[in-house]
Amino acid sequence: MKPILILIALTSVLLEGCAWFDNQVTYFNTYYNIRRITVEIEDEFEFQDENKRKKPRLFVPAIEGVSQNPETAQGNTMLFLKNFTYEKARLQPVSTKVDSILIKGSKILANHPKSRYVEGTLFHMAKAYFFKSEYLPSQQKCLEQLERFPDGEFSPDAHLYLALDYLVQKKVSQGVAALSKCIDVAWYRNRWDILSTAYRIQAELALEKGELDKAVQPYRQAIAQSEDNSIRAQWQVEIAGIYYRMGQYELAEKNFAKVFDYRPDAVAEFEARLYRAASNTQLNRLDSADVLLTSLENEKKFEEWSSFITAERLALERKRKGEAVDDPVLAAAERKADTSYVGKPELMAQAFQKGMDLFKRGEYDKALPYFAKAKVVRTPIYDVANKYFTYIKQWEDAQRKMRQFRVMAQVDSEKRDTALRSMAREAYAIGRLHETMGQVDSAMQYYVLAHDSTAAADPERGRYLYAQSRLLRDSDPDKADSLSEIVAELYPNSDVGRQASGELGYVADAVIDDAAELFRSGSSFRAVRDYVYASRRFNEIAERFPDSEYAPKALYALGWMFERQALDVDSALYYYGLLVERYPRSEYAREIRPSLEYALAKANDMDVSDSLLLRDLDDDLLKKAKEGEKGLFDQMIDNNRDALQVTNPNFNMPNIQGLLPGSQDGAGQQNINDMLQQQMQNVRPLTPSTPADSTARPVPPNRQDTARPRRP
Repeated sequence: MKPILILIALTSVLLEGCAWFDNQVTYFNTYYNIRRITVEIEDEFEFQDENKRKKPRLFVPAIEGVSQNPETAQGNTMLFLKNFTYEKARLQPVSTKVDSILIKGSKILANHPKSRYVEGTLFHMAKAYFFKSEYLPSQQKCLEQLERFPDGEFSPDAHLYLALDYLVQKKVSQGVAALSKCIDVAWYRNRWDILSTAYRIQAELALEKGELDKAVQPYRQAIAQSEDNSIRAQWQVEIAGIYYRMGQYELAEKNFAKVFDYRPDAVAEFEARLYRAASNTQLNRLDSADVLLTSLENEKKFEEWSSFITAERLALERKRKGEAVDDPVLAAAERKADTSYVGKPELMAQAFQKGMDLFKRGEYDKALPYFAKAKVVRTPIYDVANKYFTYIKQWEDAQRKMRQFRVMAQVDSEKRDTALRSMAREAYAIGRLHETMGQVDSAMQYYVLAHDSTAAADPERGRYLYAQSRLLRDSDPDKADSLSEIVAELYPNSDVGRQASGELGYVADAVIDDAAELFRSGSSFRAVRDYVYASRRFNEIAERFPDSEYAPKALYALGWMFERQALDVDSALYYYGLLVERYPRSEYAREIRPSLEYALAKANDMDVSDSLLLRDLDDDLLKKAKEGEKGLFDQMIDNNRDALQVTNPNFNMPNIQGLLPGSQDGAGQQNINDMLQQQMQNVRPLTPSTPADSTARPVPPNRQDTARPRRP
């Protein structure tokens, strides 16, 4: 017994020794380097991105009528994720190191799959893939780590990166679920850094939907649950910052004041006091704002962040000056700030806000240099500042051209019409700019100017009129409809004419020049079972383009539509009759004639002569009939068994069965072809002595020759 125990003990020691040796080899040969390289990469990113340094953040207040993210209006959502991703320019200096992490990680997974460093390896590989913007491999590594080590050291980090992977790939529901799980795990592990990031993402998602309460609720819940007053102070700043960014200055001021109910660090304290002063400025509580800013200016510990204080001081002084934006004292203060704090984002934000004040007053020439200043460096308002800078430059260029064309029209009578047309185009371009910038009244003035400036023969005149209709659609729908009617009547073949017709609800009456386009339009209406407009299109082809190859095709389509879809047998037979009468040699008429003539003859109690039967028989079948191999009438039935259901080579139609009630074909209806075949079965061949009119014209059933067809 003792030898066995000794053997077990030796085996255990040996195994533990092997595991220890494997762990040591893994760590010193590979995993240590993975961790070292990761730290170097993140240090490089931090060096590149100043926003990650420990300093106050830039909160930009909401400006009425201005989107801080112009791309959001174009349908681009979750733009805040750009702060978490890595552009190629940032990745380039460390791309070799990122690849090294993946190579070393693959070696550990292949050669040391049972070492204690597998979890860390999986996470660092997931992070490396995320650096490279390869989100699907990053997602897979996160899932692999969480499956193998659900309660591991890196579980909170893996959940966060998994949520980011999902969100960047637009897998929103999965990302939200992973984010919720991340918060639970981070709470359990006391990972406040992960919690802050997760709450921030949740808040941004809610803000994109305009759900302010949902944006602040996670932070409120976290404050209630946390016992760390320093962390609670940071989260209170986040709540106040959300209210400030959304323009809720009263709530922002109160929540910034609540930060001091906890124990804020230096950055949180500075942000709370600074933006509390900014909130008071926005609320026109200028004396309170002045006191708060003065107290910050007098404290040496905040001296390194004096640029933020100067920026808010400028905003306060602008509020005091009101309309006097050209005050020389204020201008001197702005110049001093620009030279003292070159390229500071907080000064850029203030320049943007002043530019917007001037822009809203229509002082574009004065606003332009402020927008130019606001887009010197990347800030939260860089994109929108660049957008308005571009608008003003385009506006100035169009104004200059319009003045030149006006002068040309006055001094050169030969070029007057051309100059007026060009001037109208520039006026329309200016109107479009004003409309884009949300200045509807100015846009309308330029649209009217464009319409009235050019000659009546100018084809673009309809576009200028339609632009006025579009602007009036909400405020004055009756006038908008009147303008659209004019556009639809005078410019029916233009794109704006078709759009106007569509808004007025009579698209089908718009003129189409081409038979092929008419047939395409009719087929589209038929496909959506709008048989009224479909029949108008096909009838228009038959009347306007009788010599077109689409004319017999349109009549065939009409007959098919009424037979198979509208379930109107009389109208179907009428249009098939027109097809045979007008285009007897067409392939469509040859396909439909035999069954059509028997149906019409039977419905009108007409006799059919042998000559009519023989006319539709193939020579081969006629020869067989004369030789007695098959009866003449049996051949006729076989030859025309599916005549009404054939599909011609150029018009692909489905074989839809069932028109009349009472059959057992599986659809609860009797097929029209079956009906015709039954009628033919009951007809006996006429004797040679029986009189017959083989030239009888097809007549719609139960109607006189002069009767009009029943239309849908």
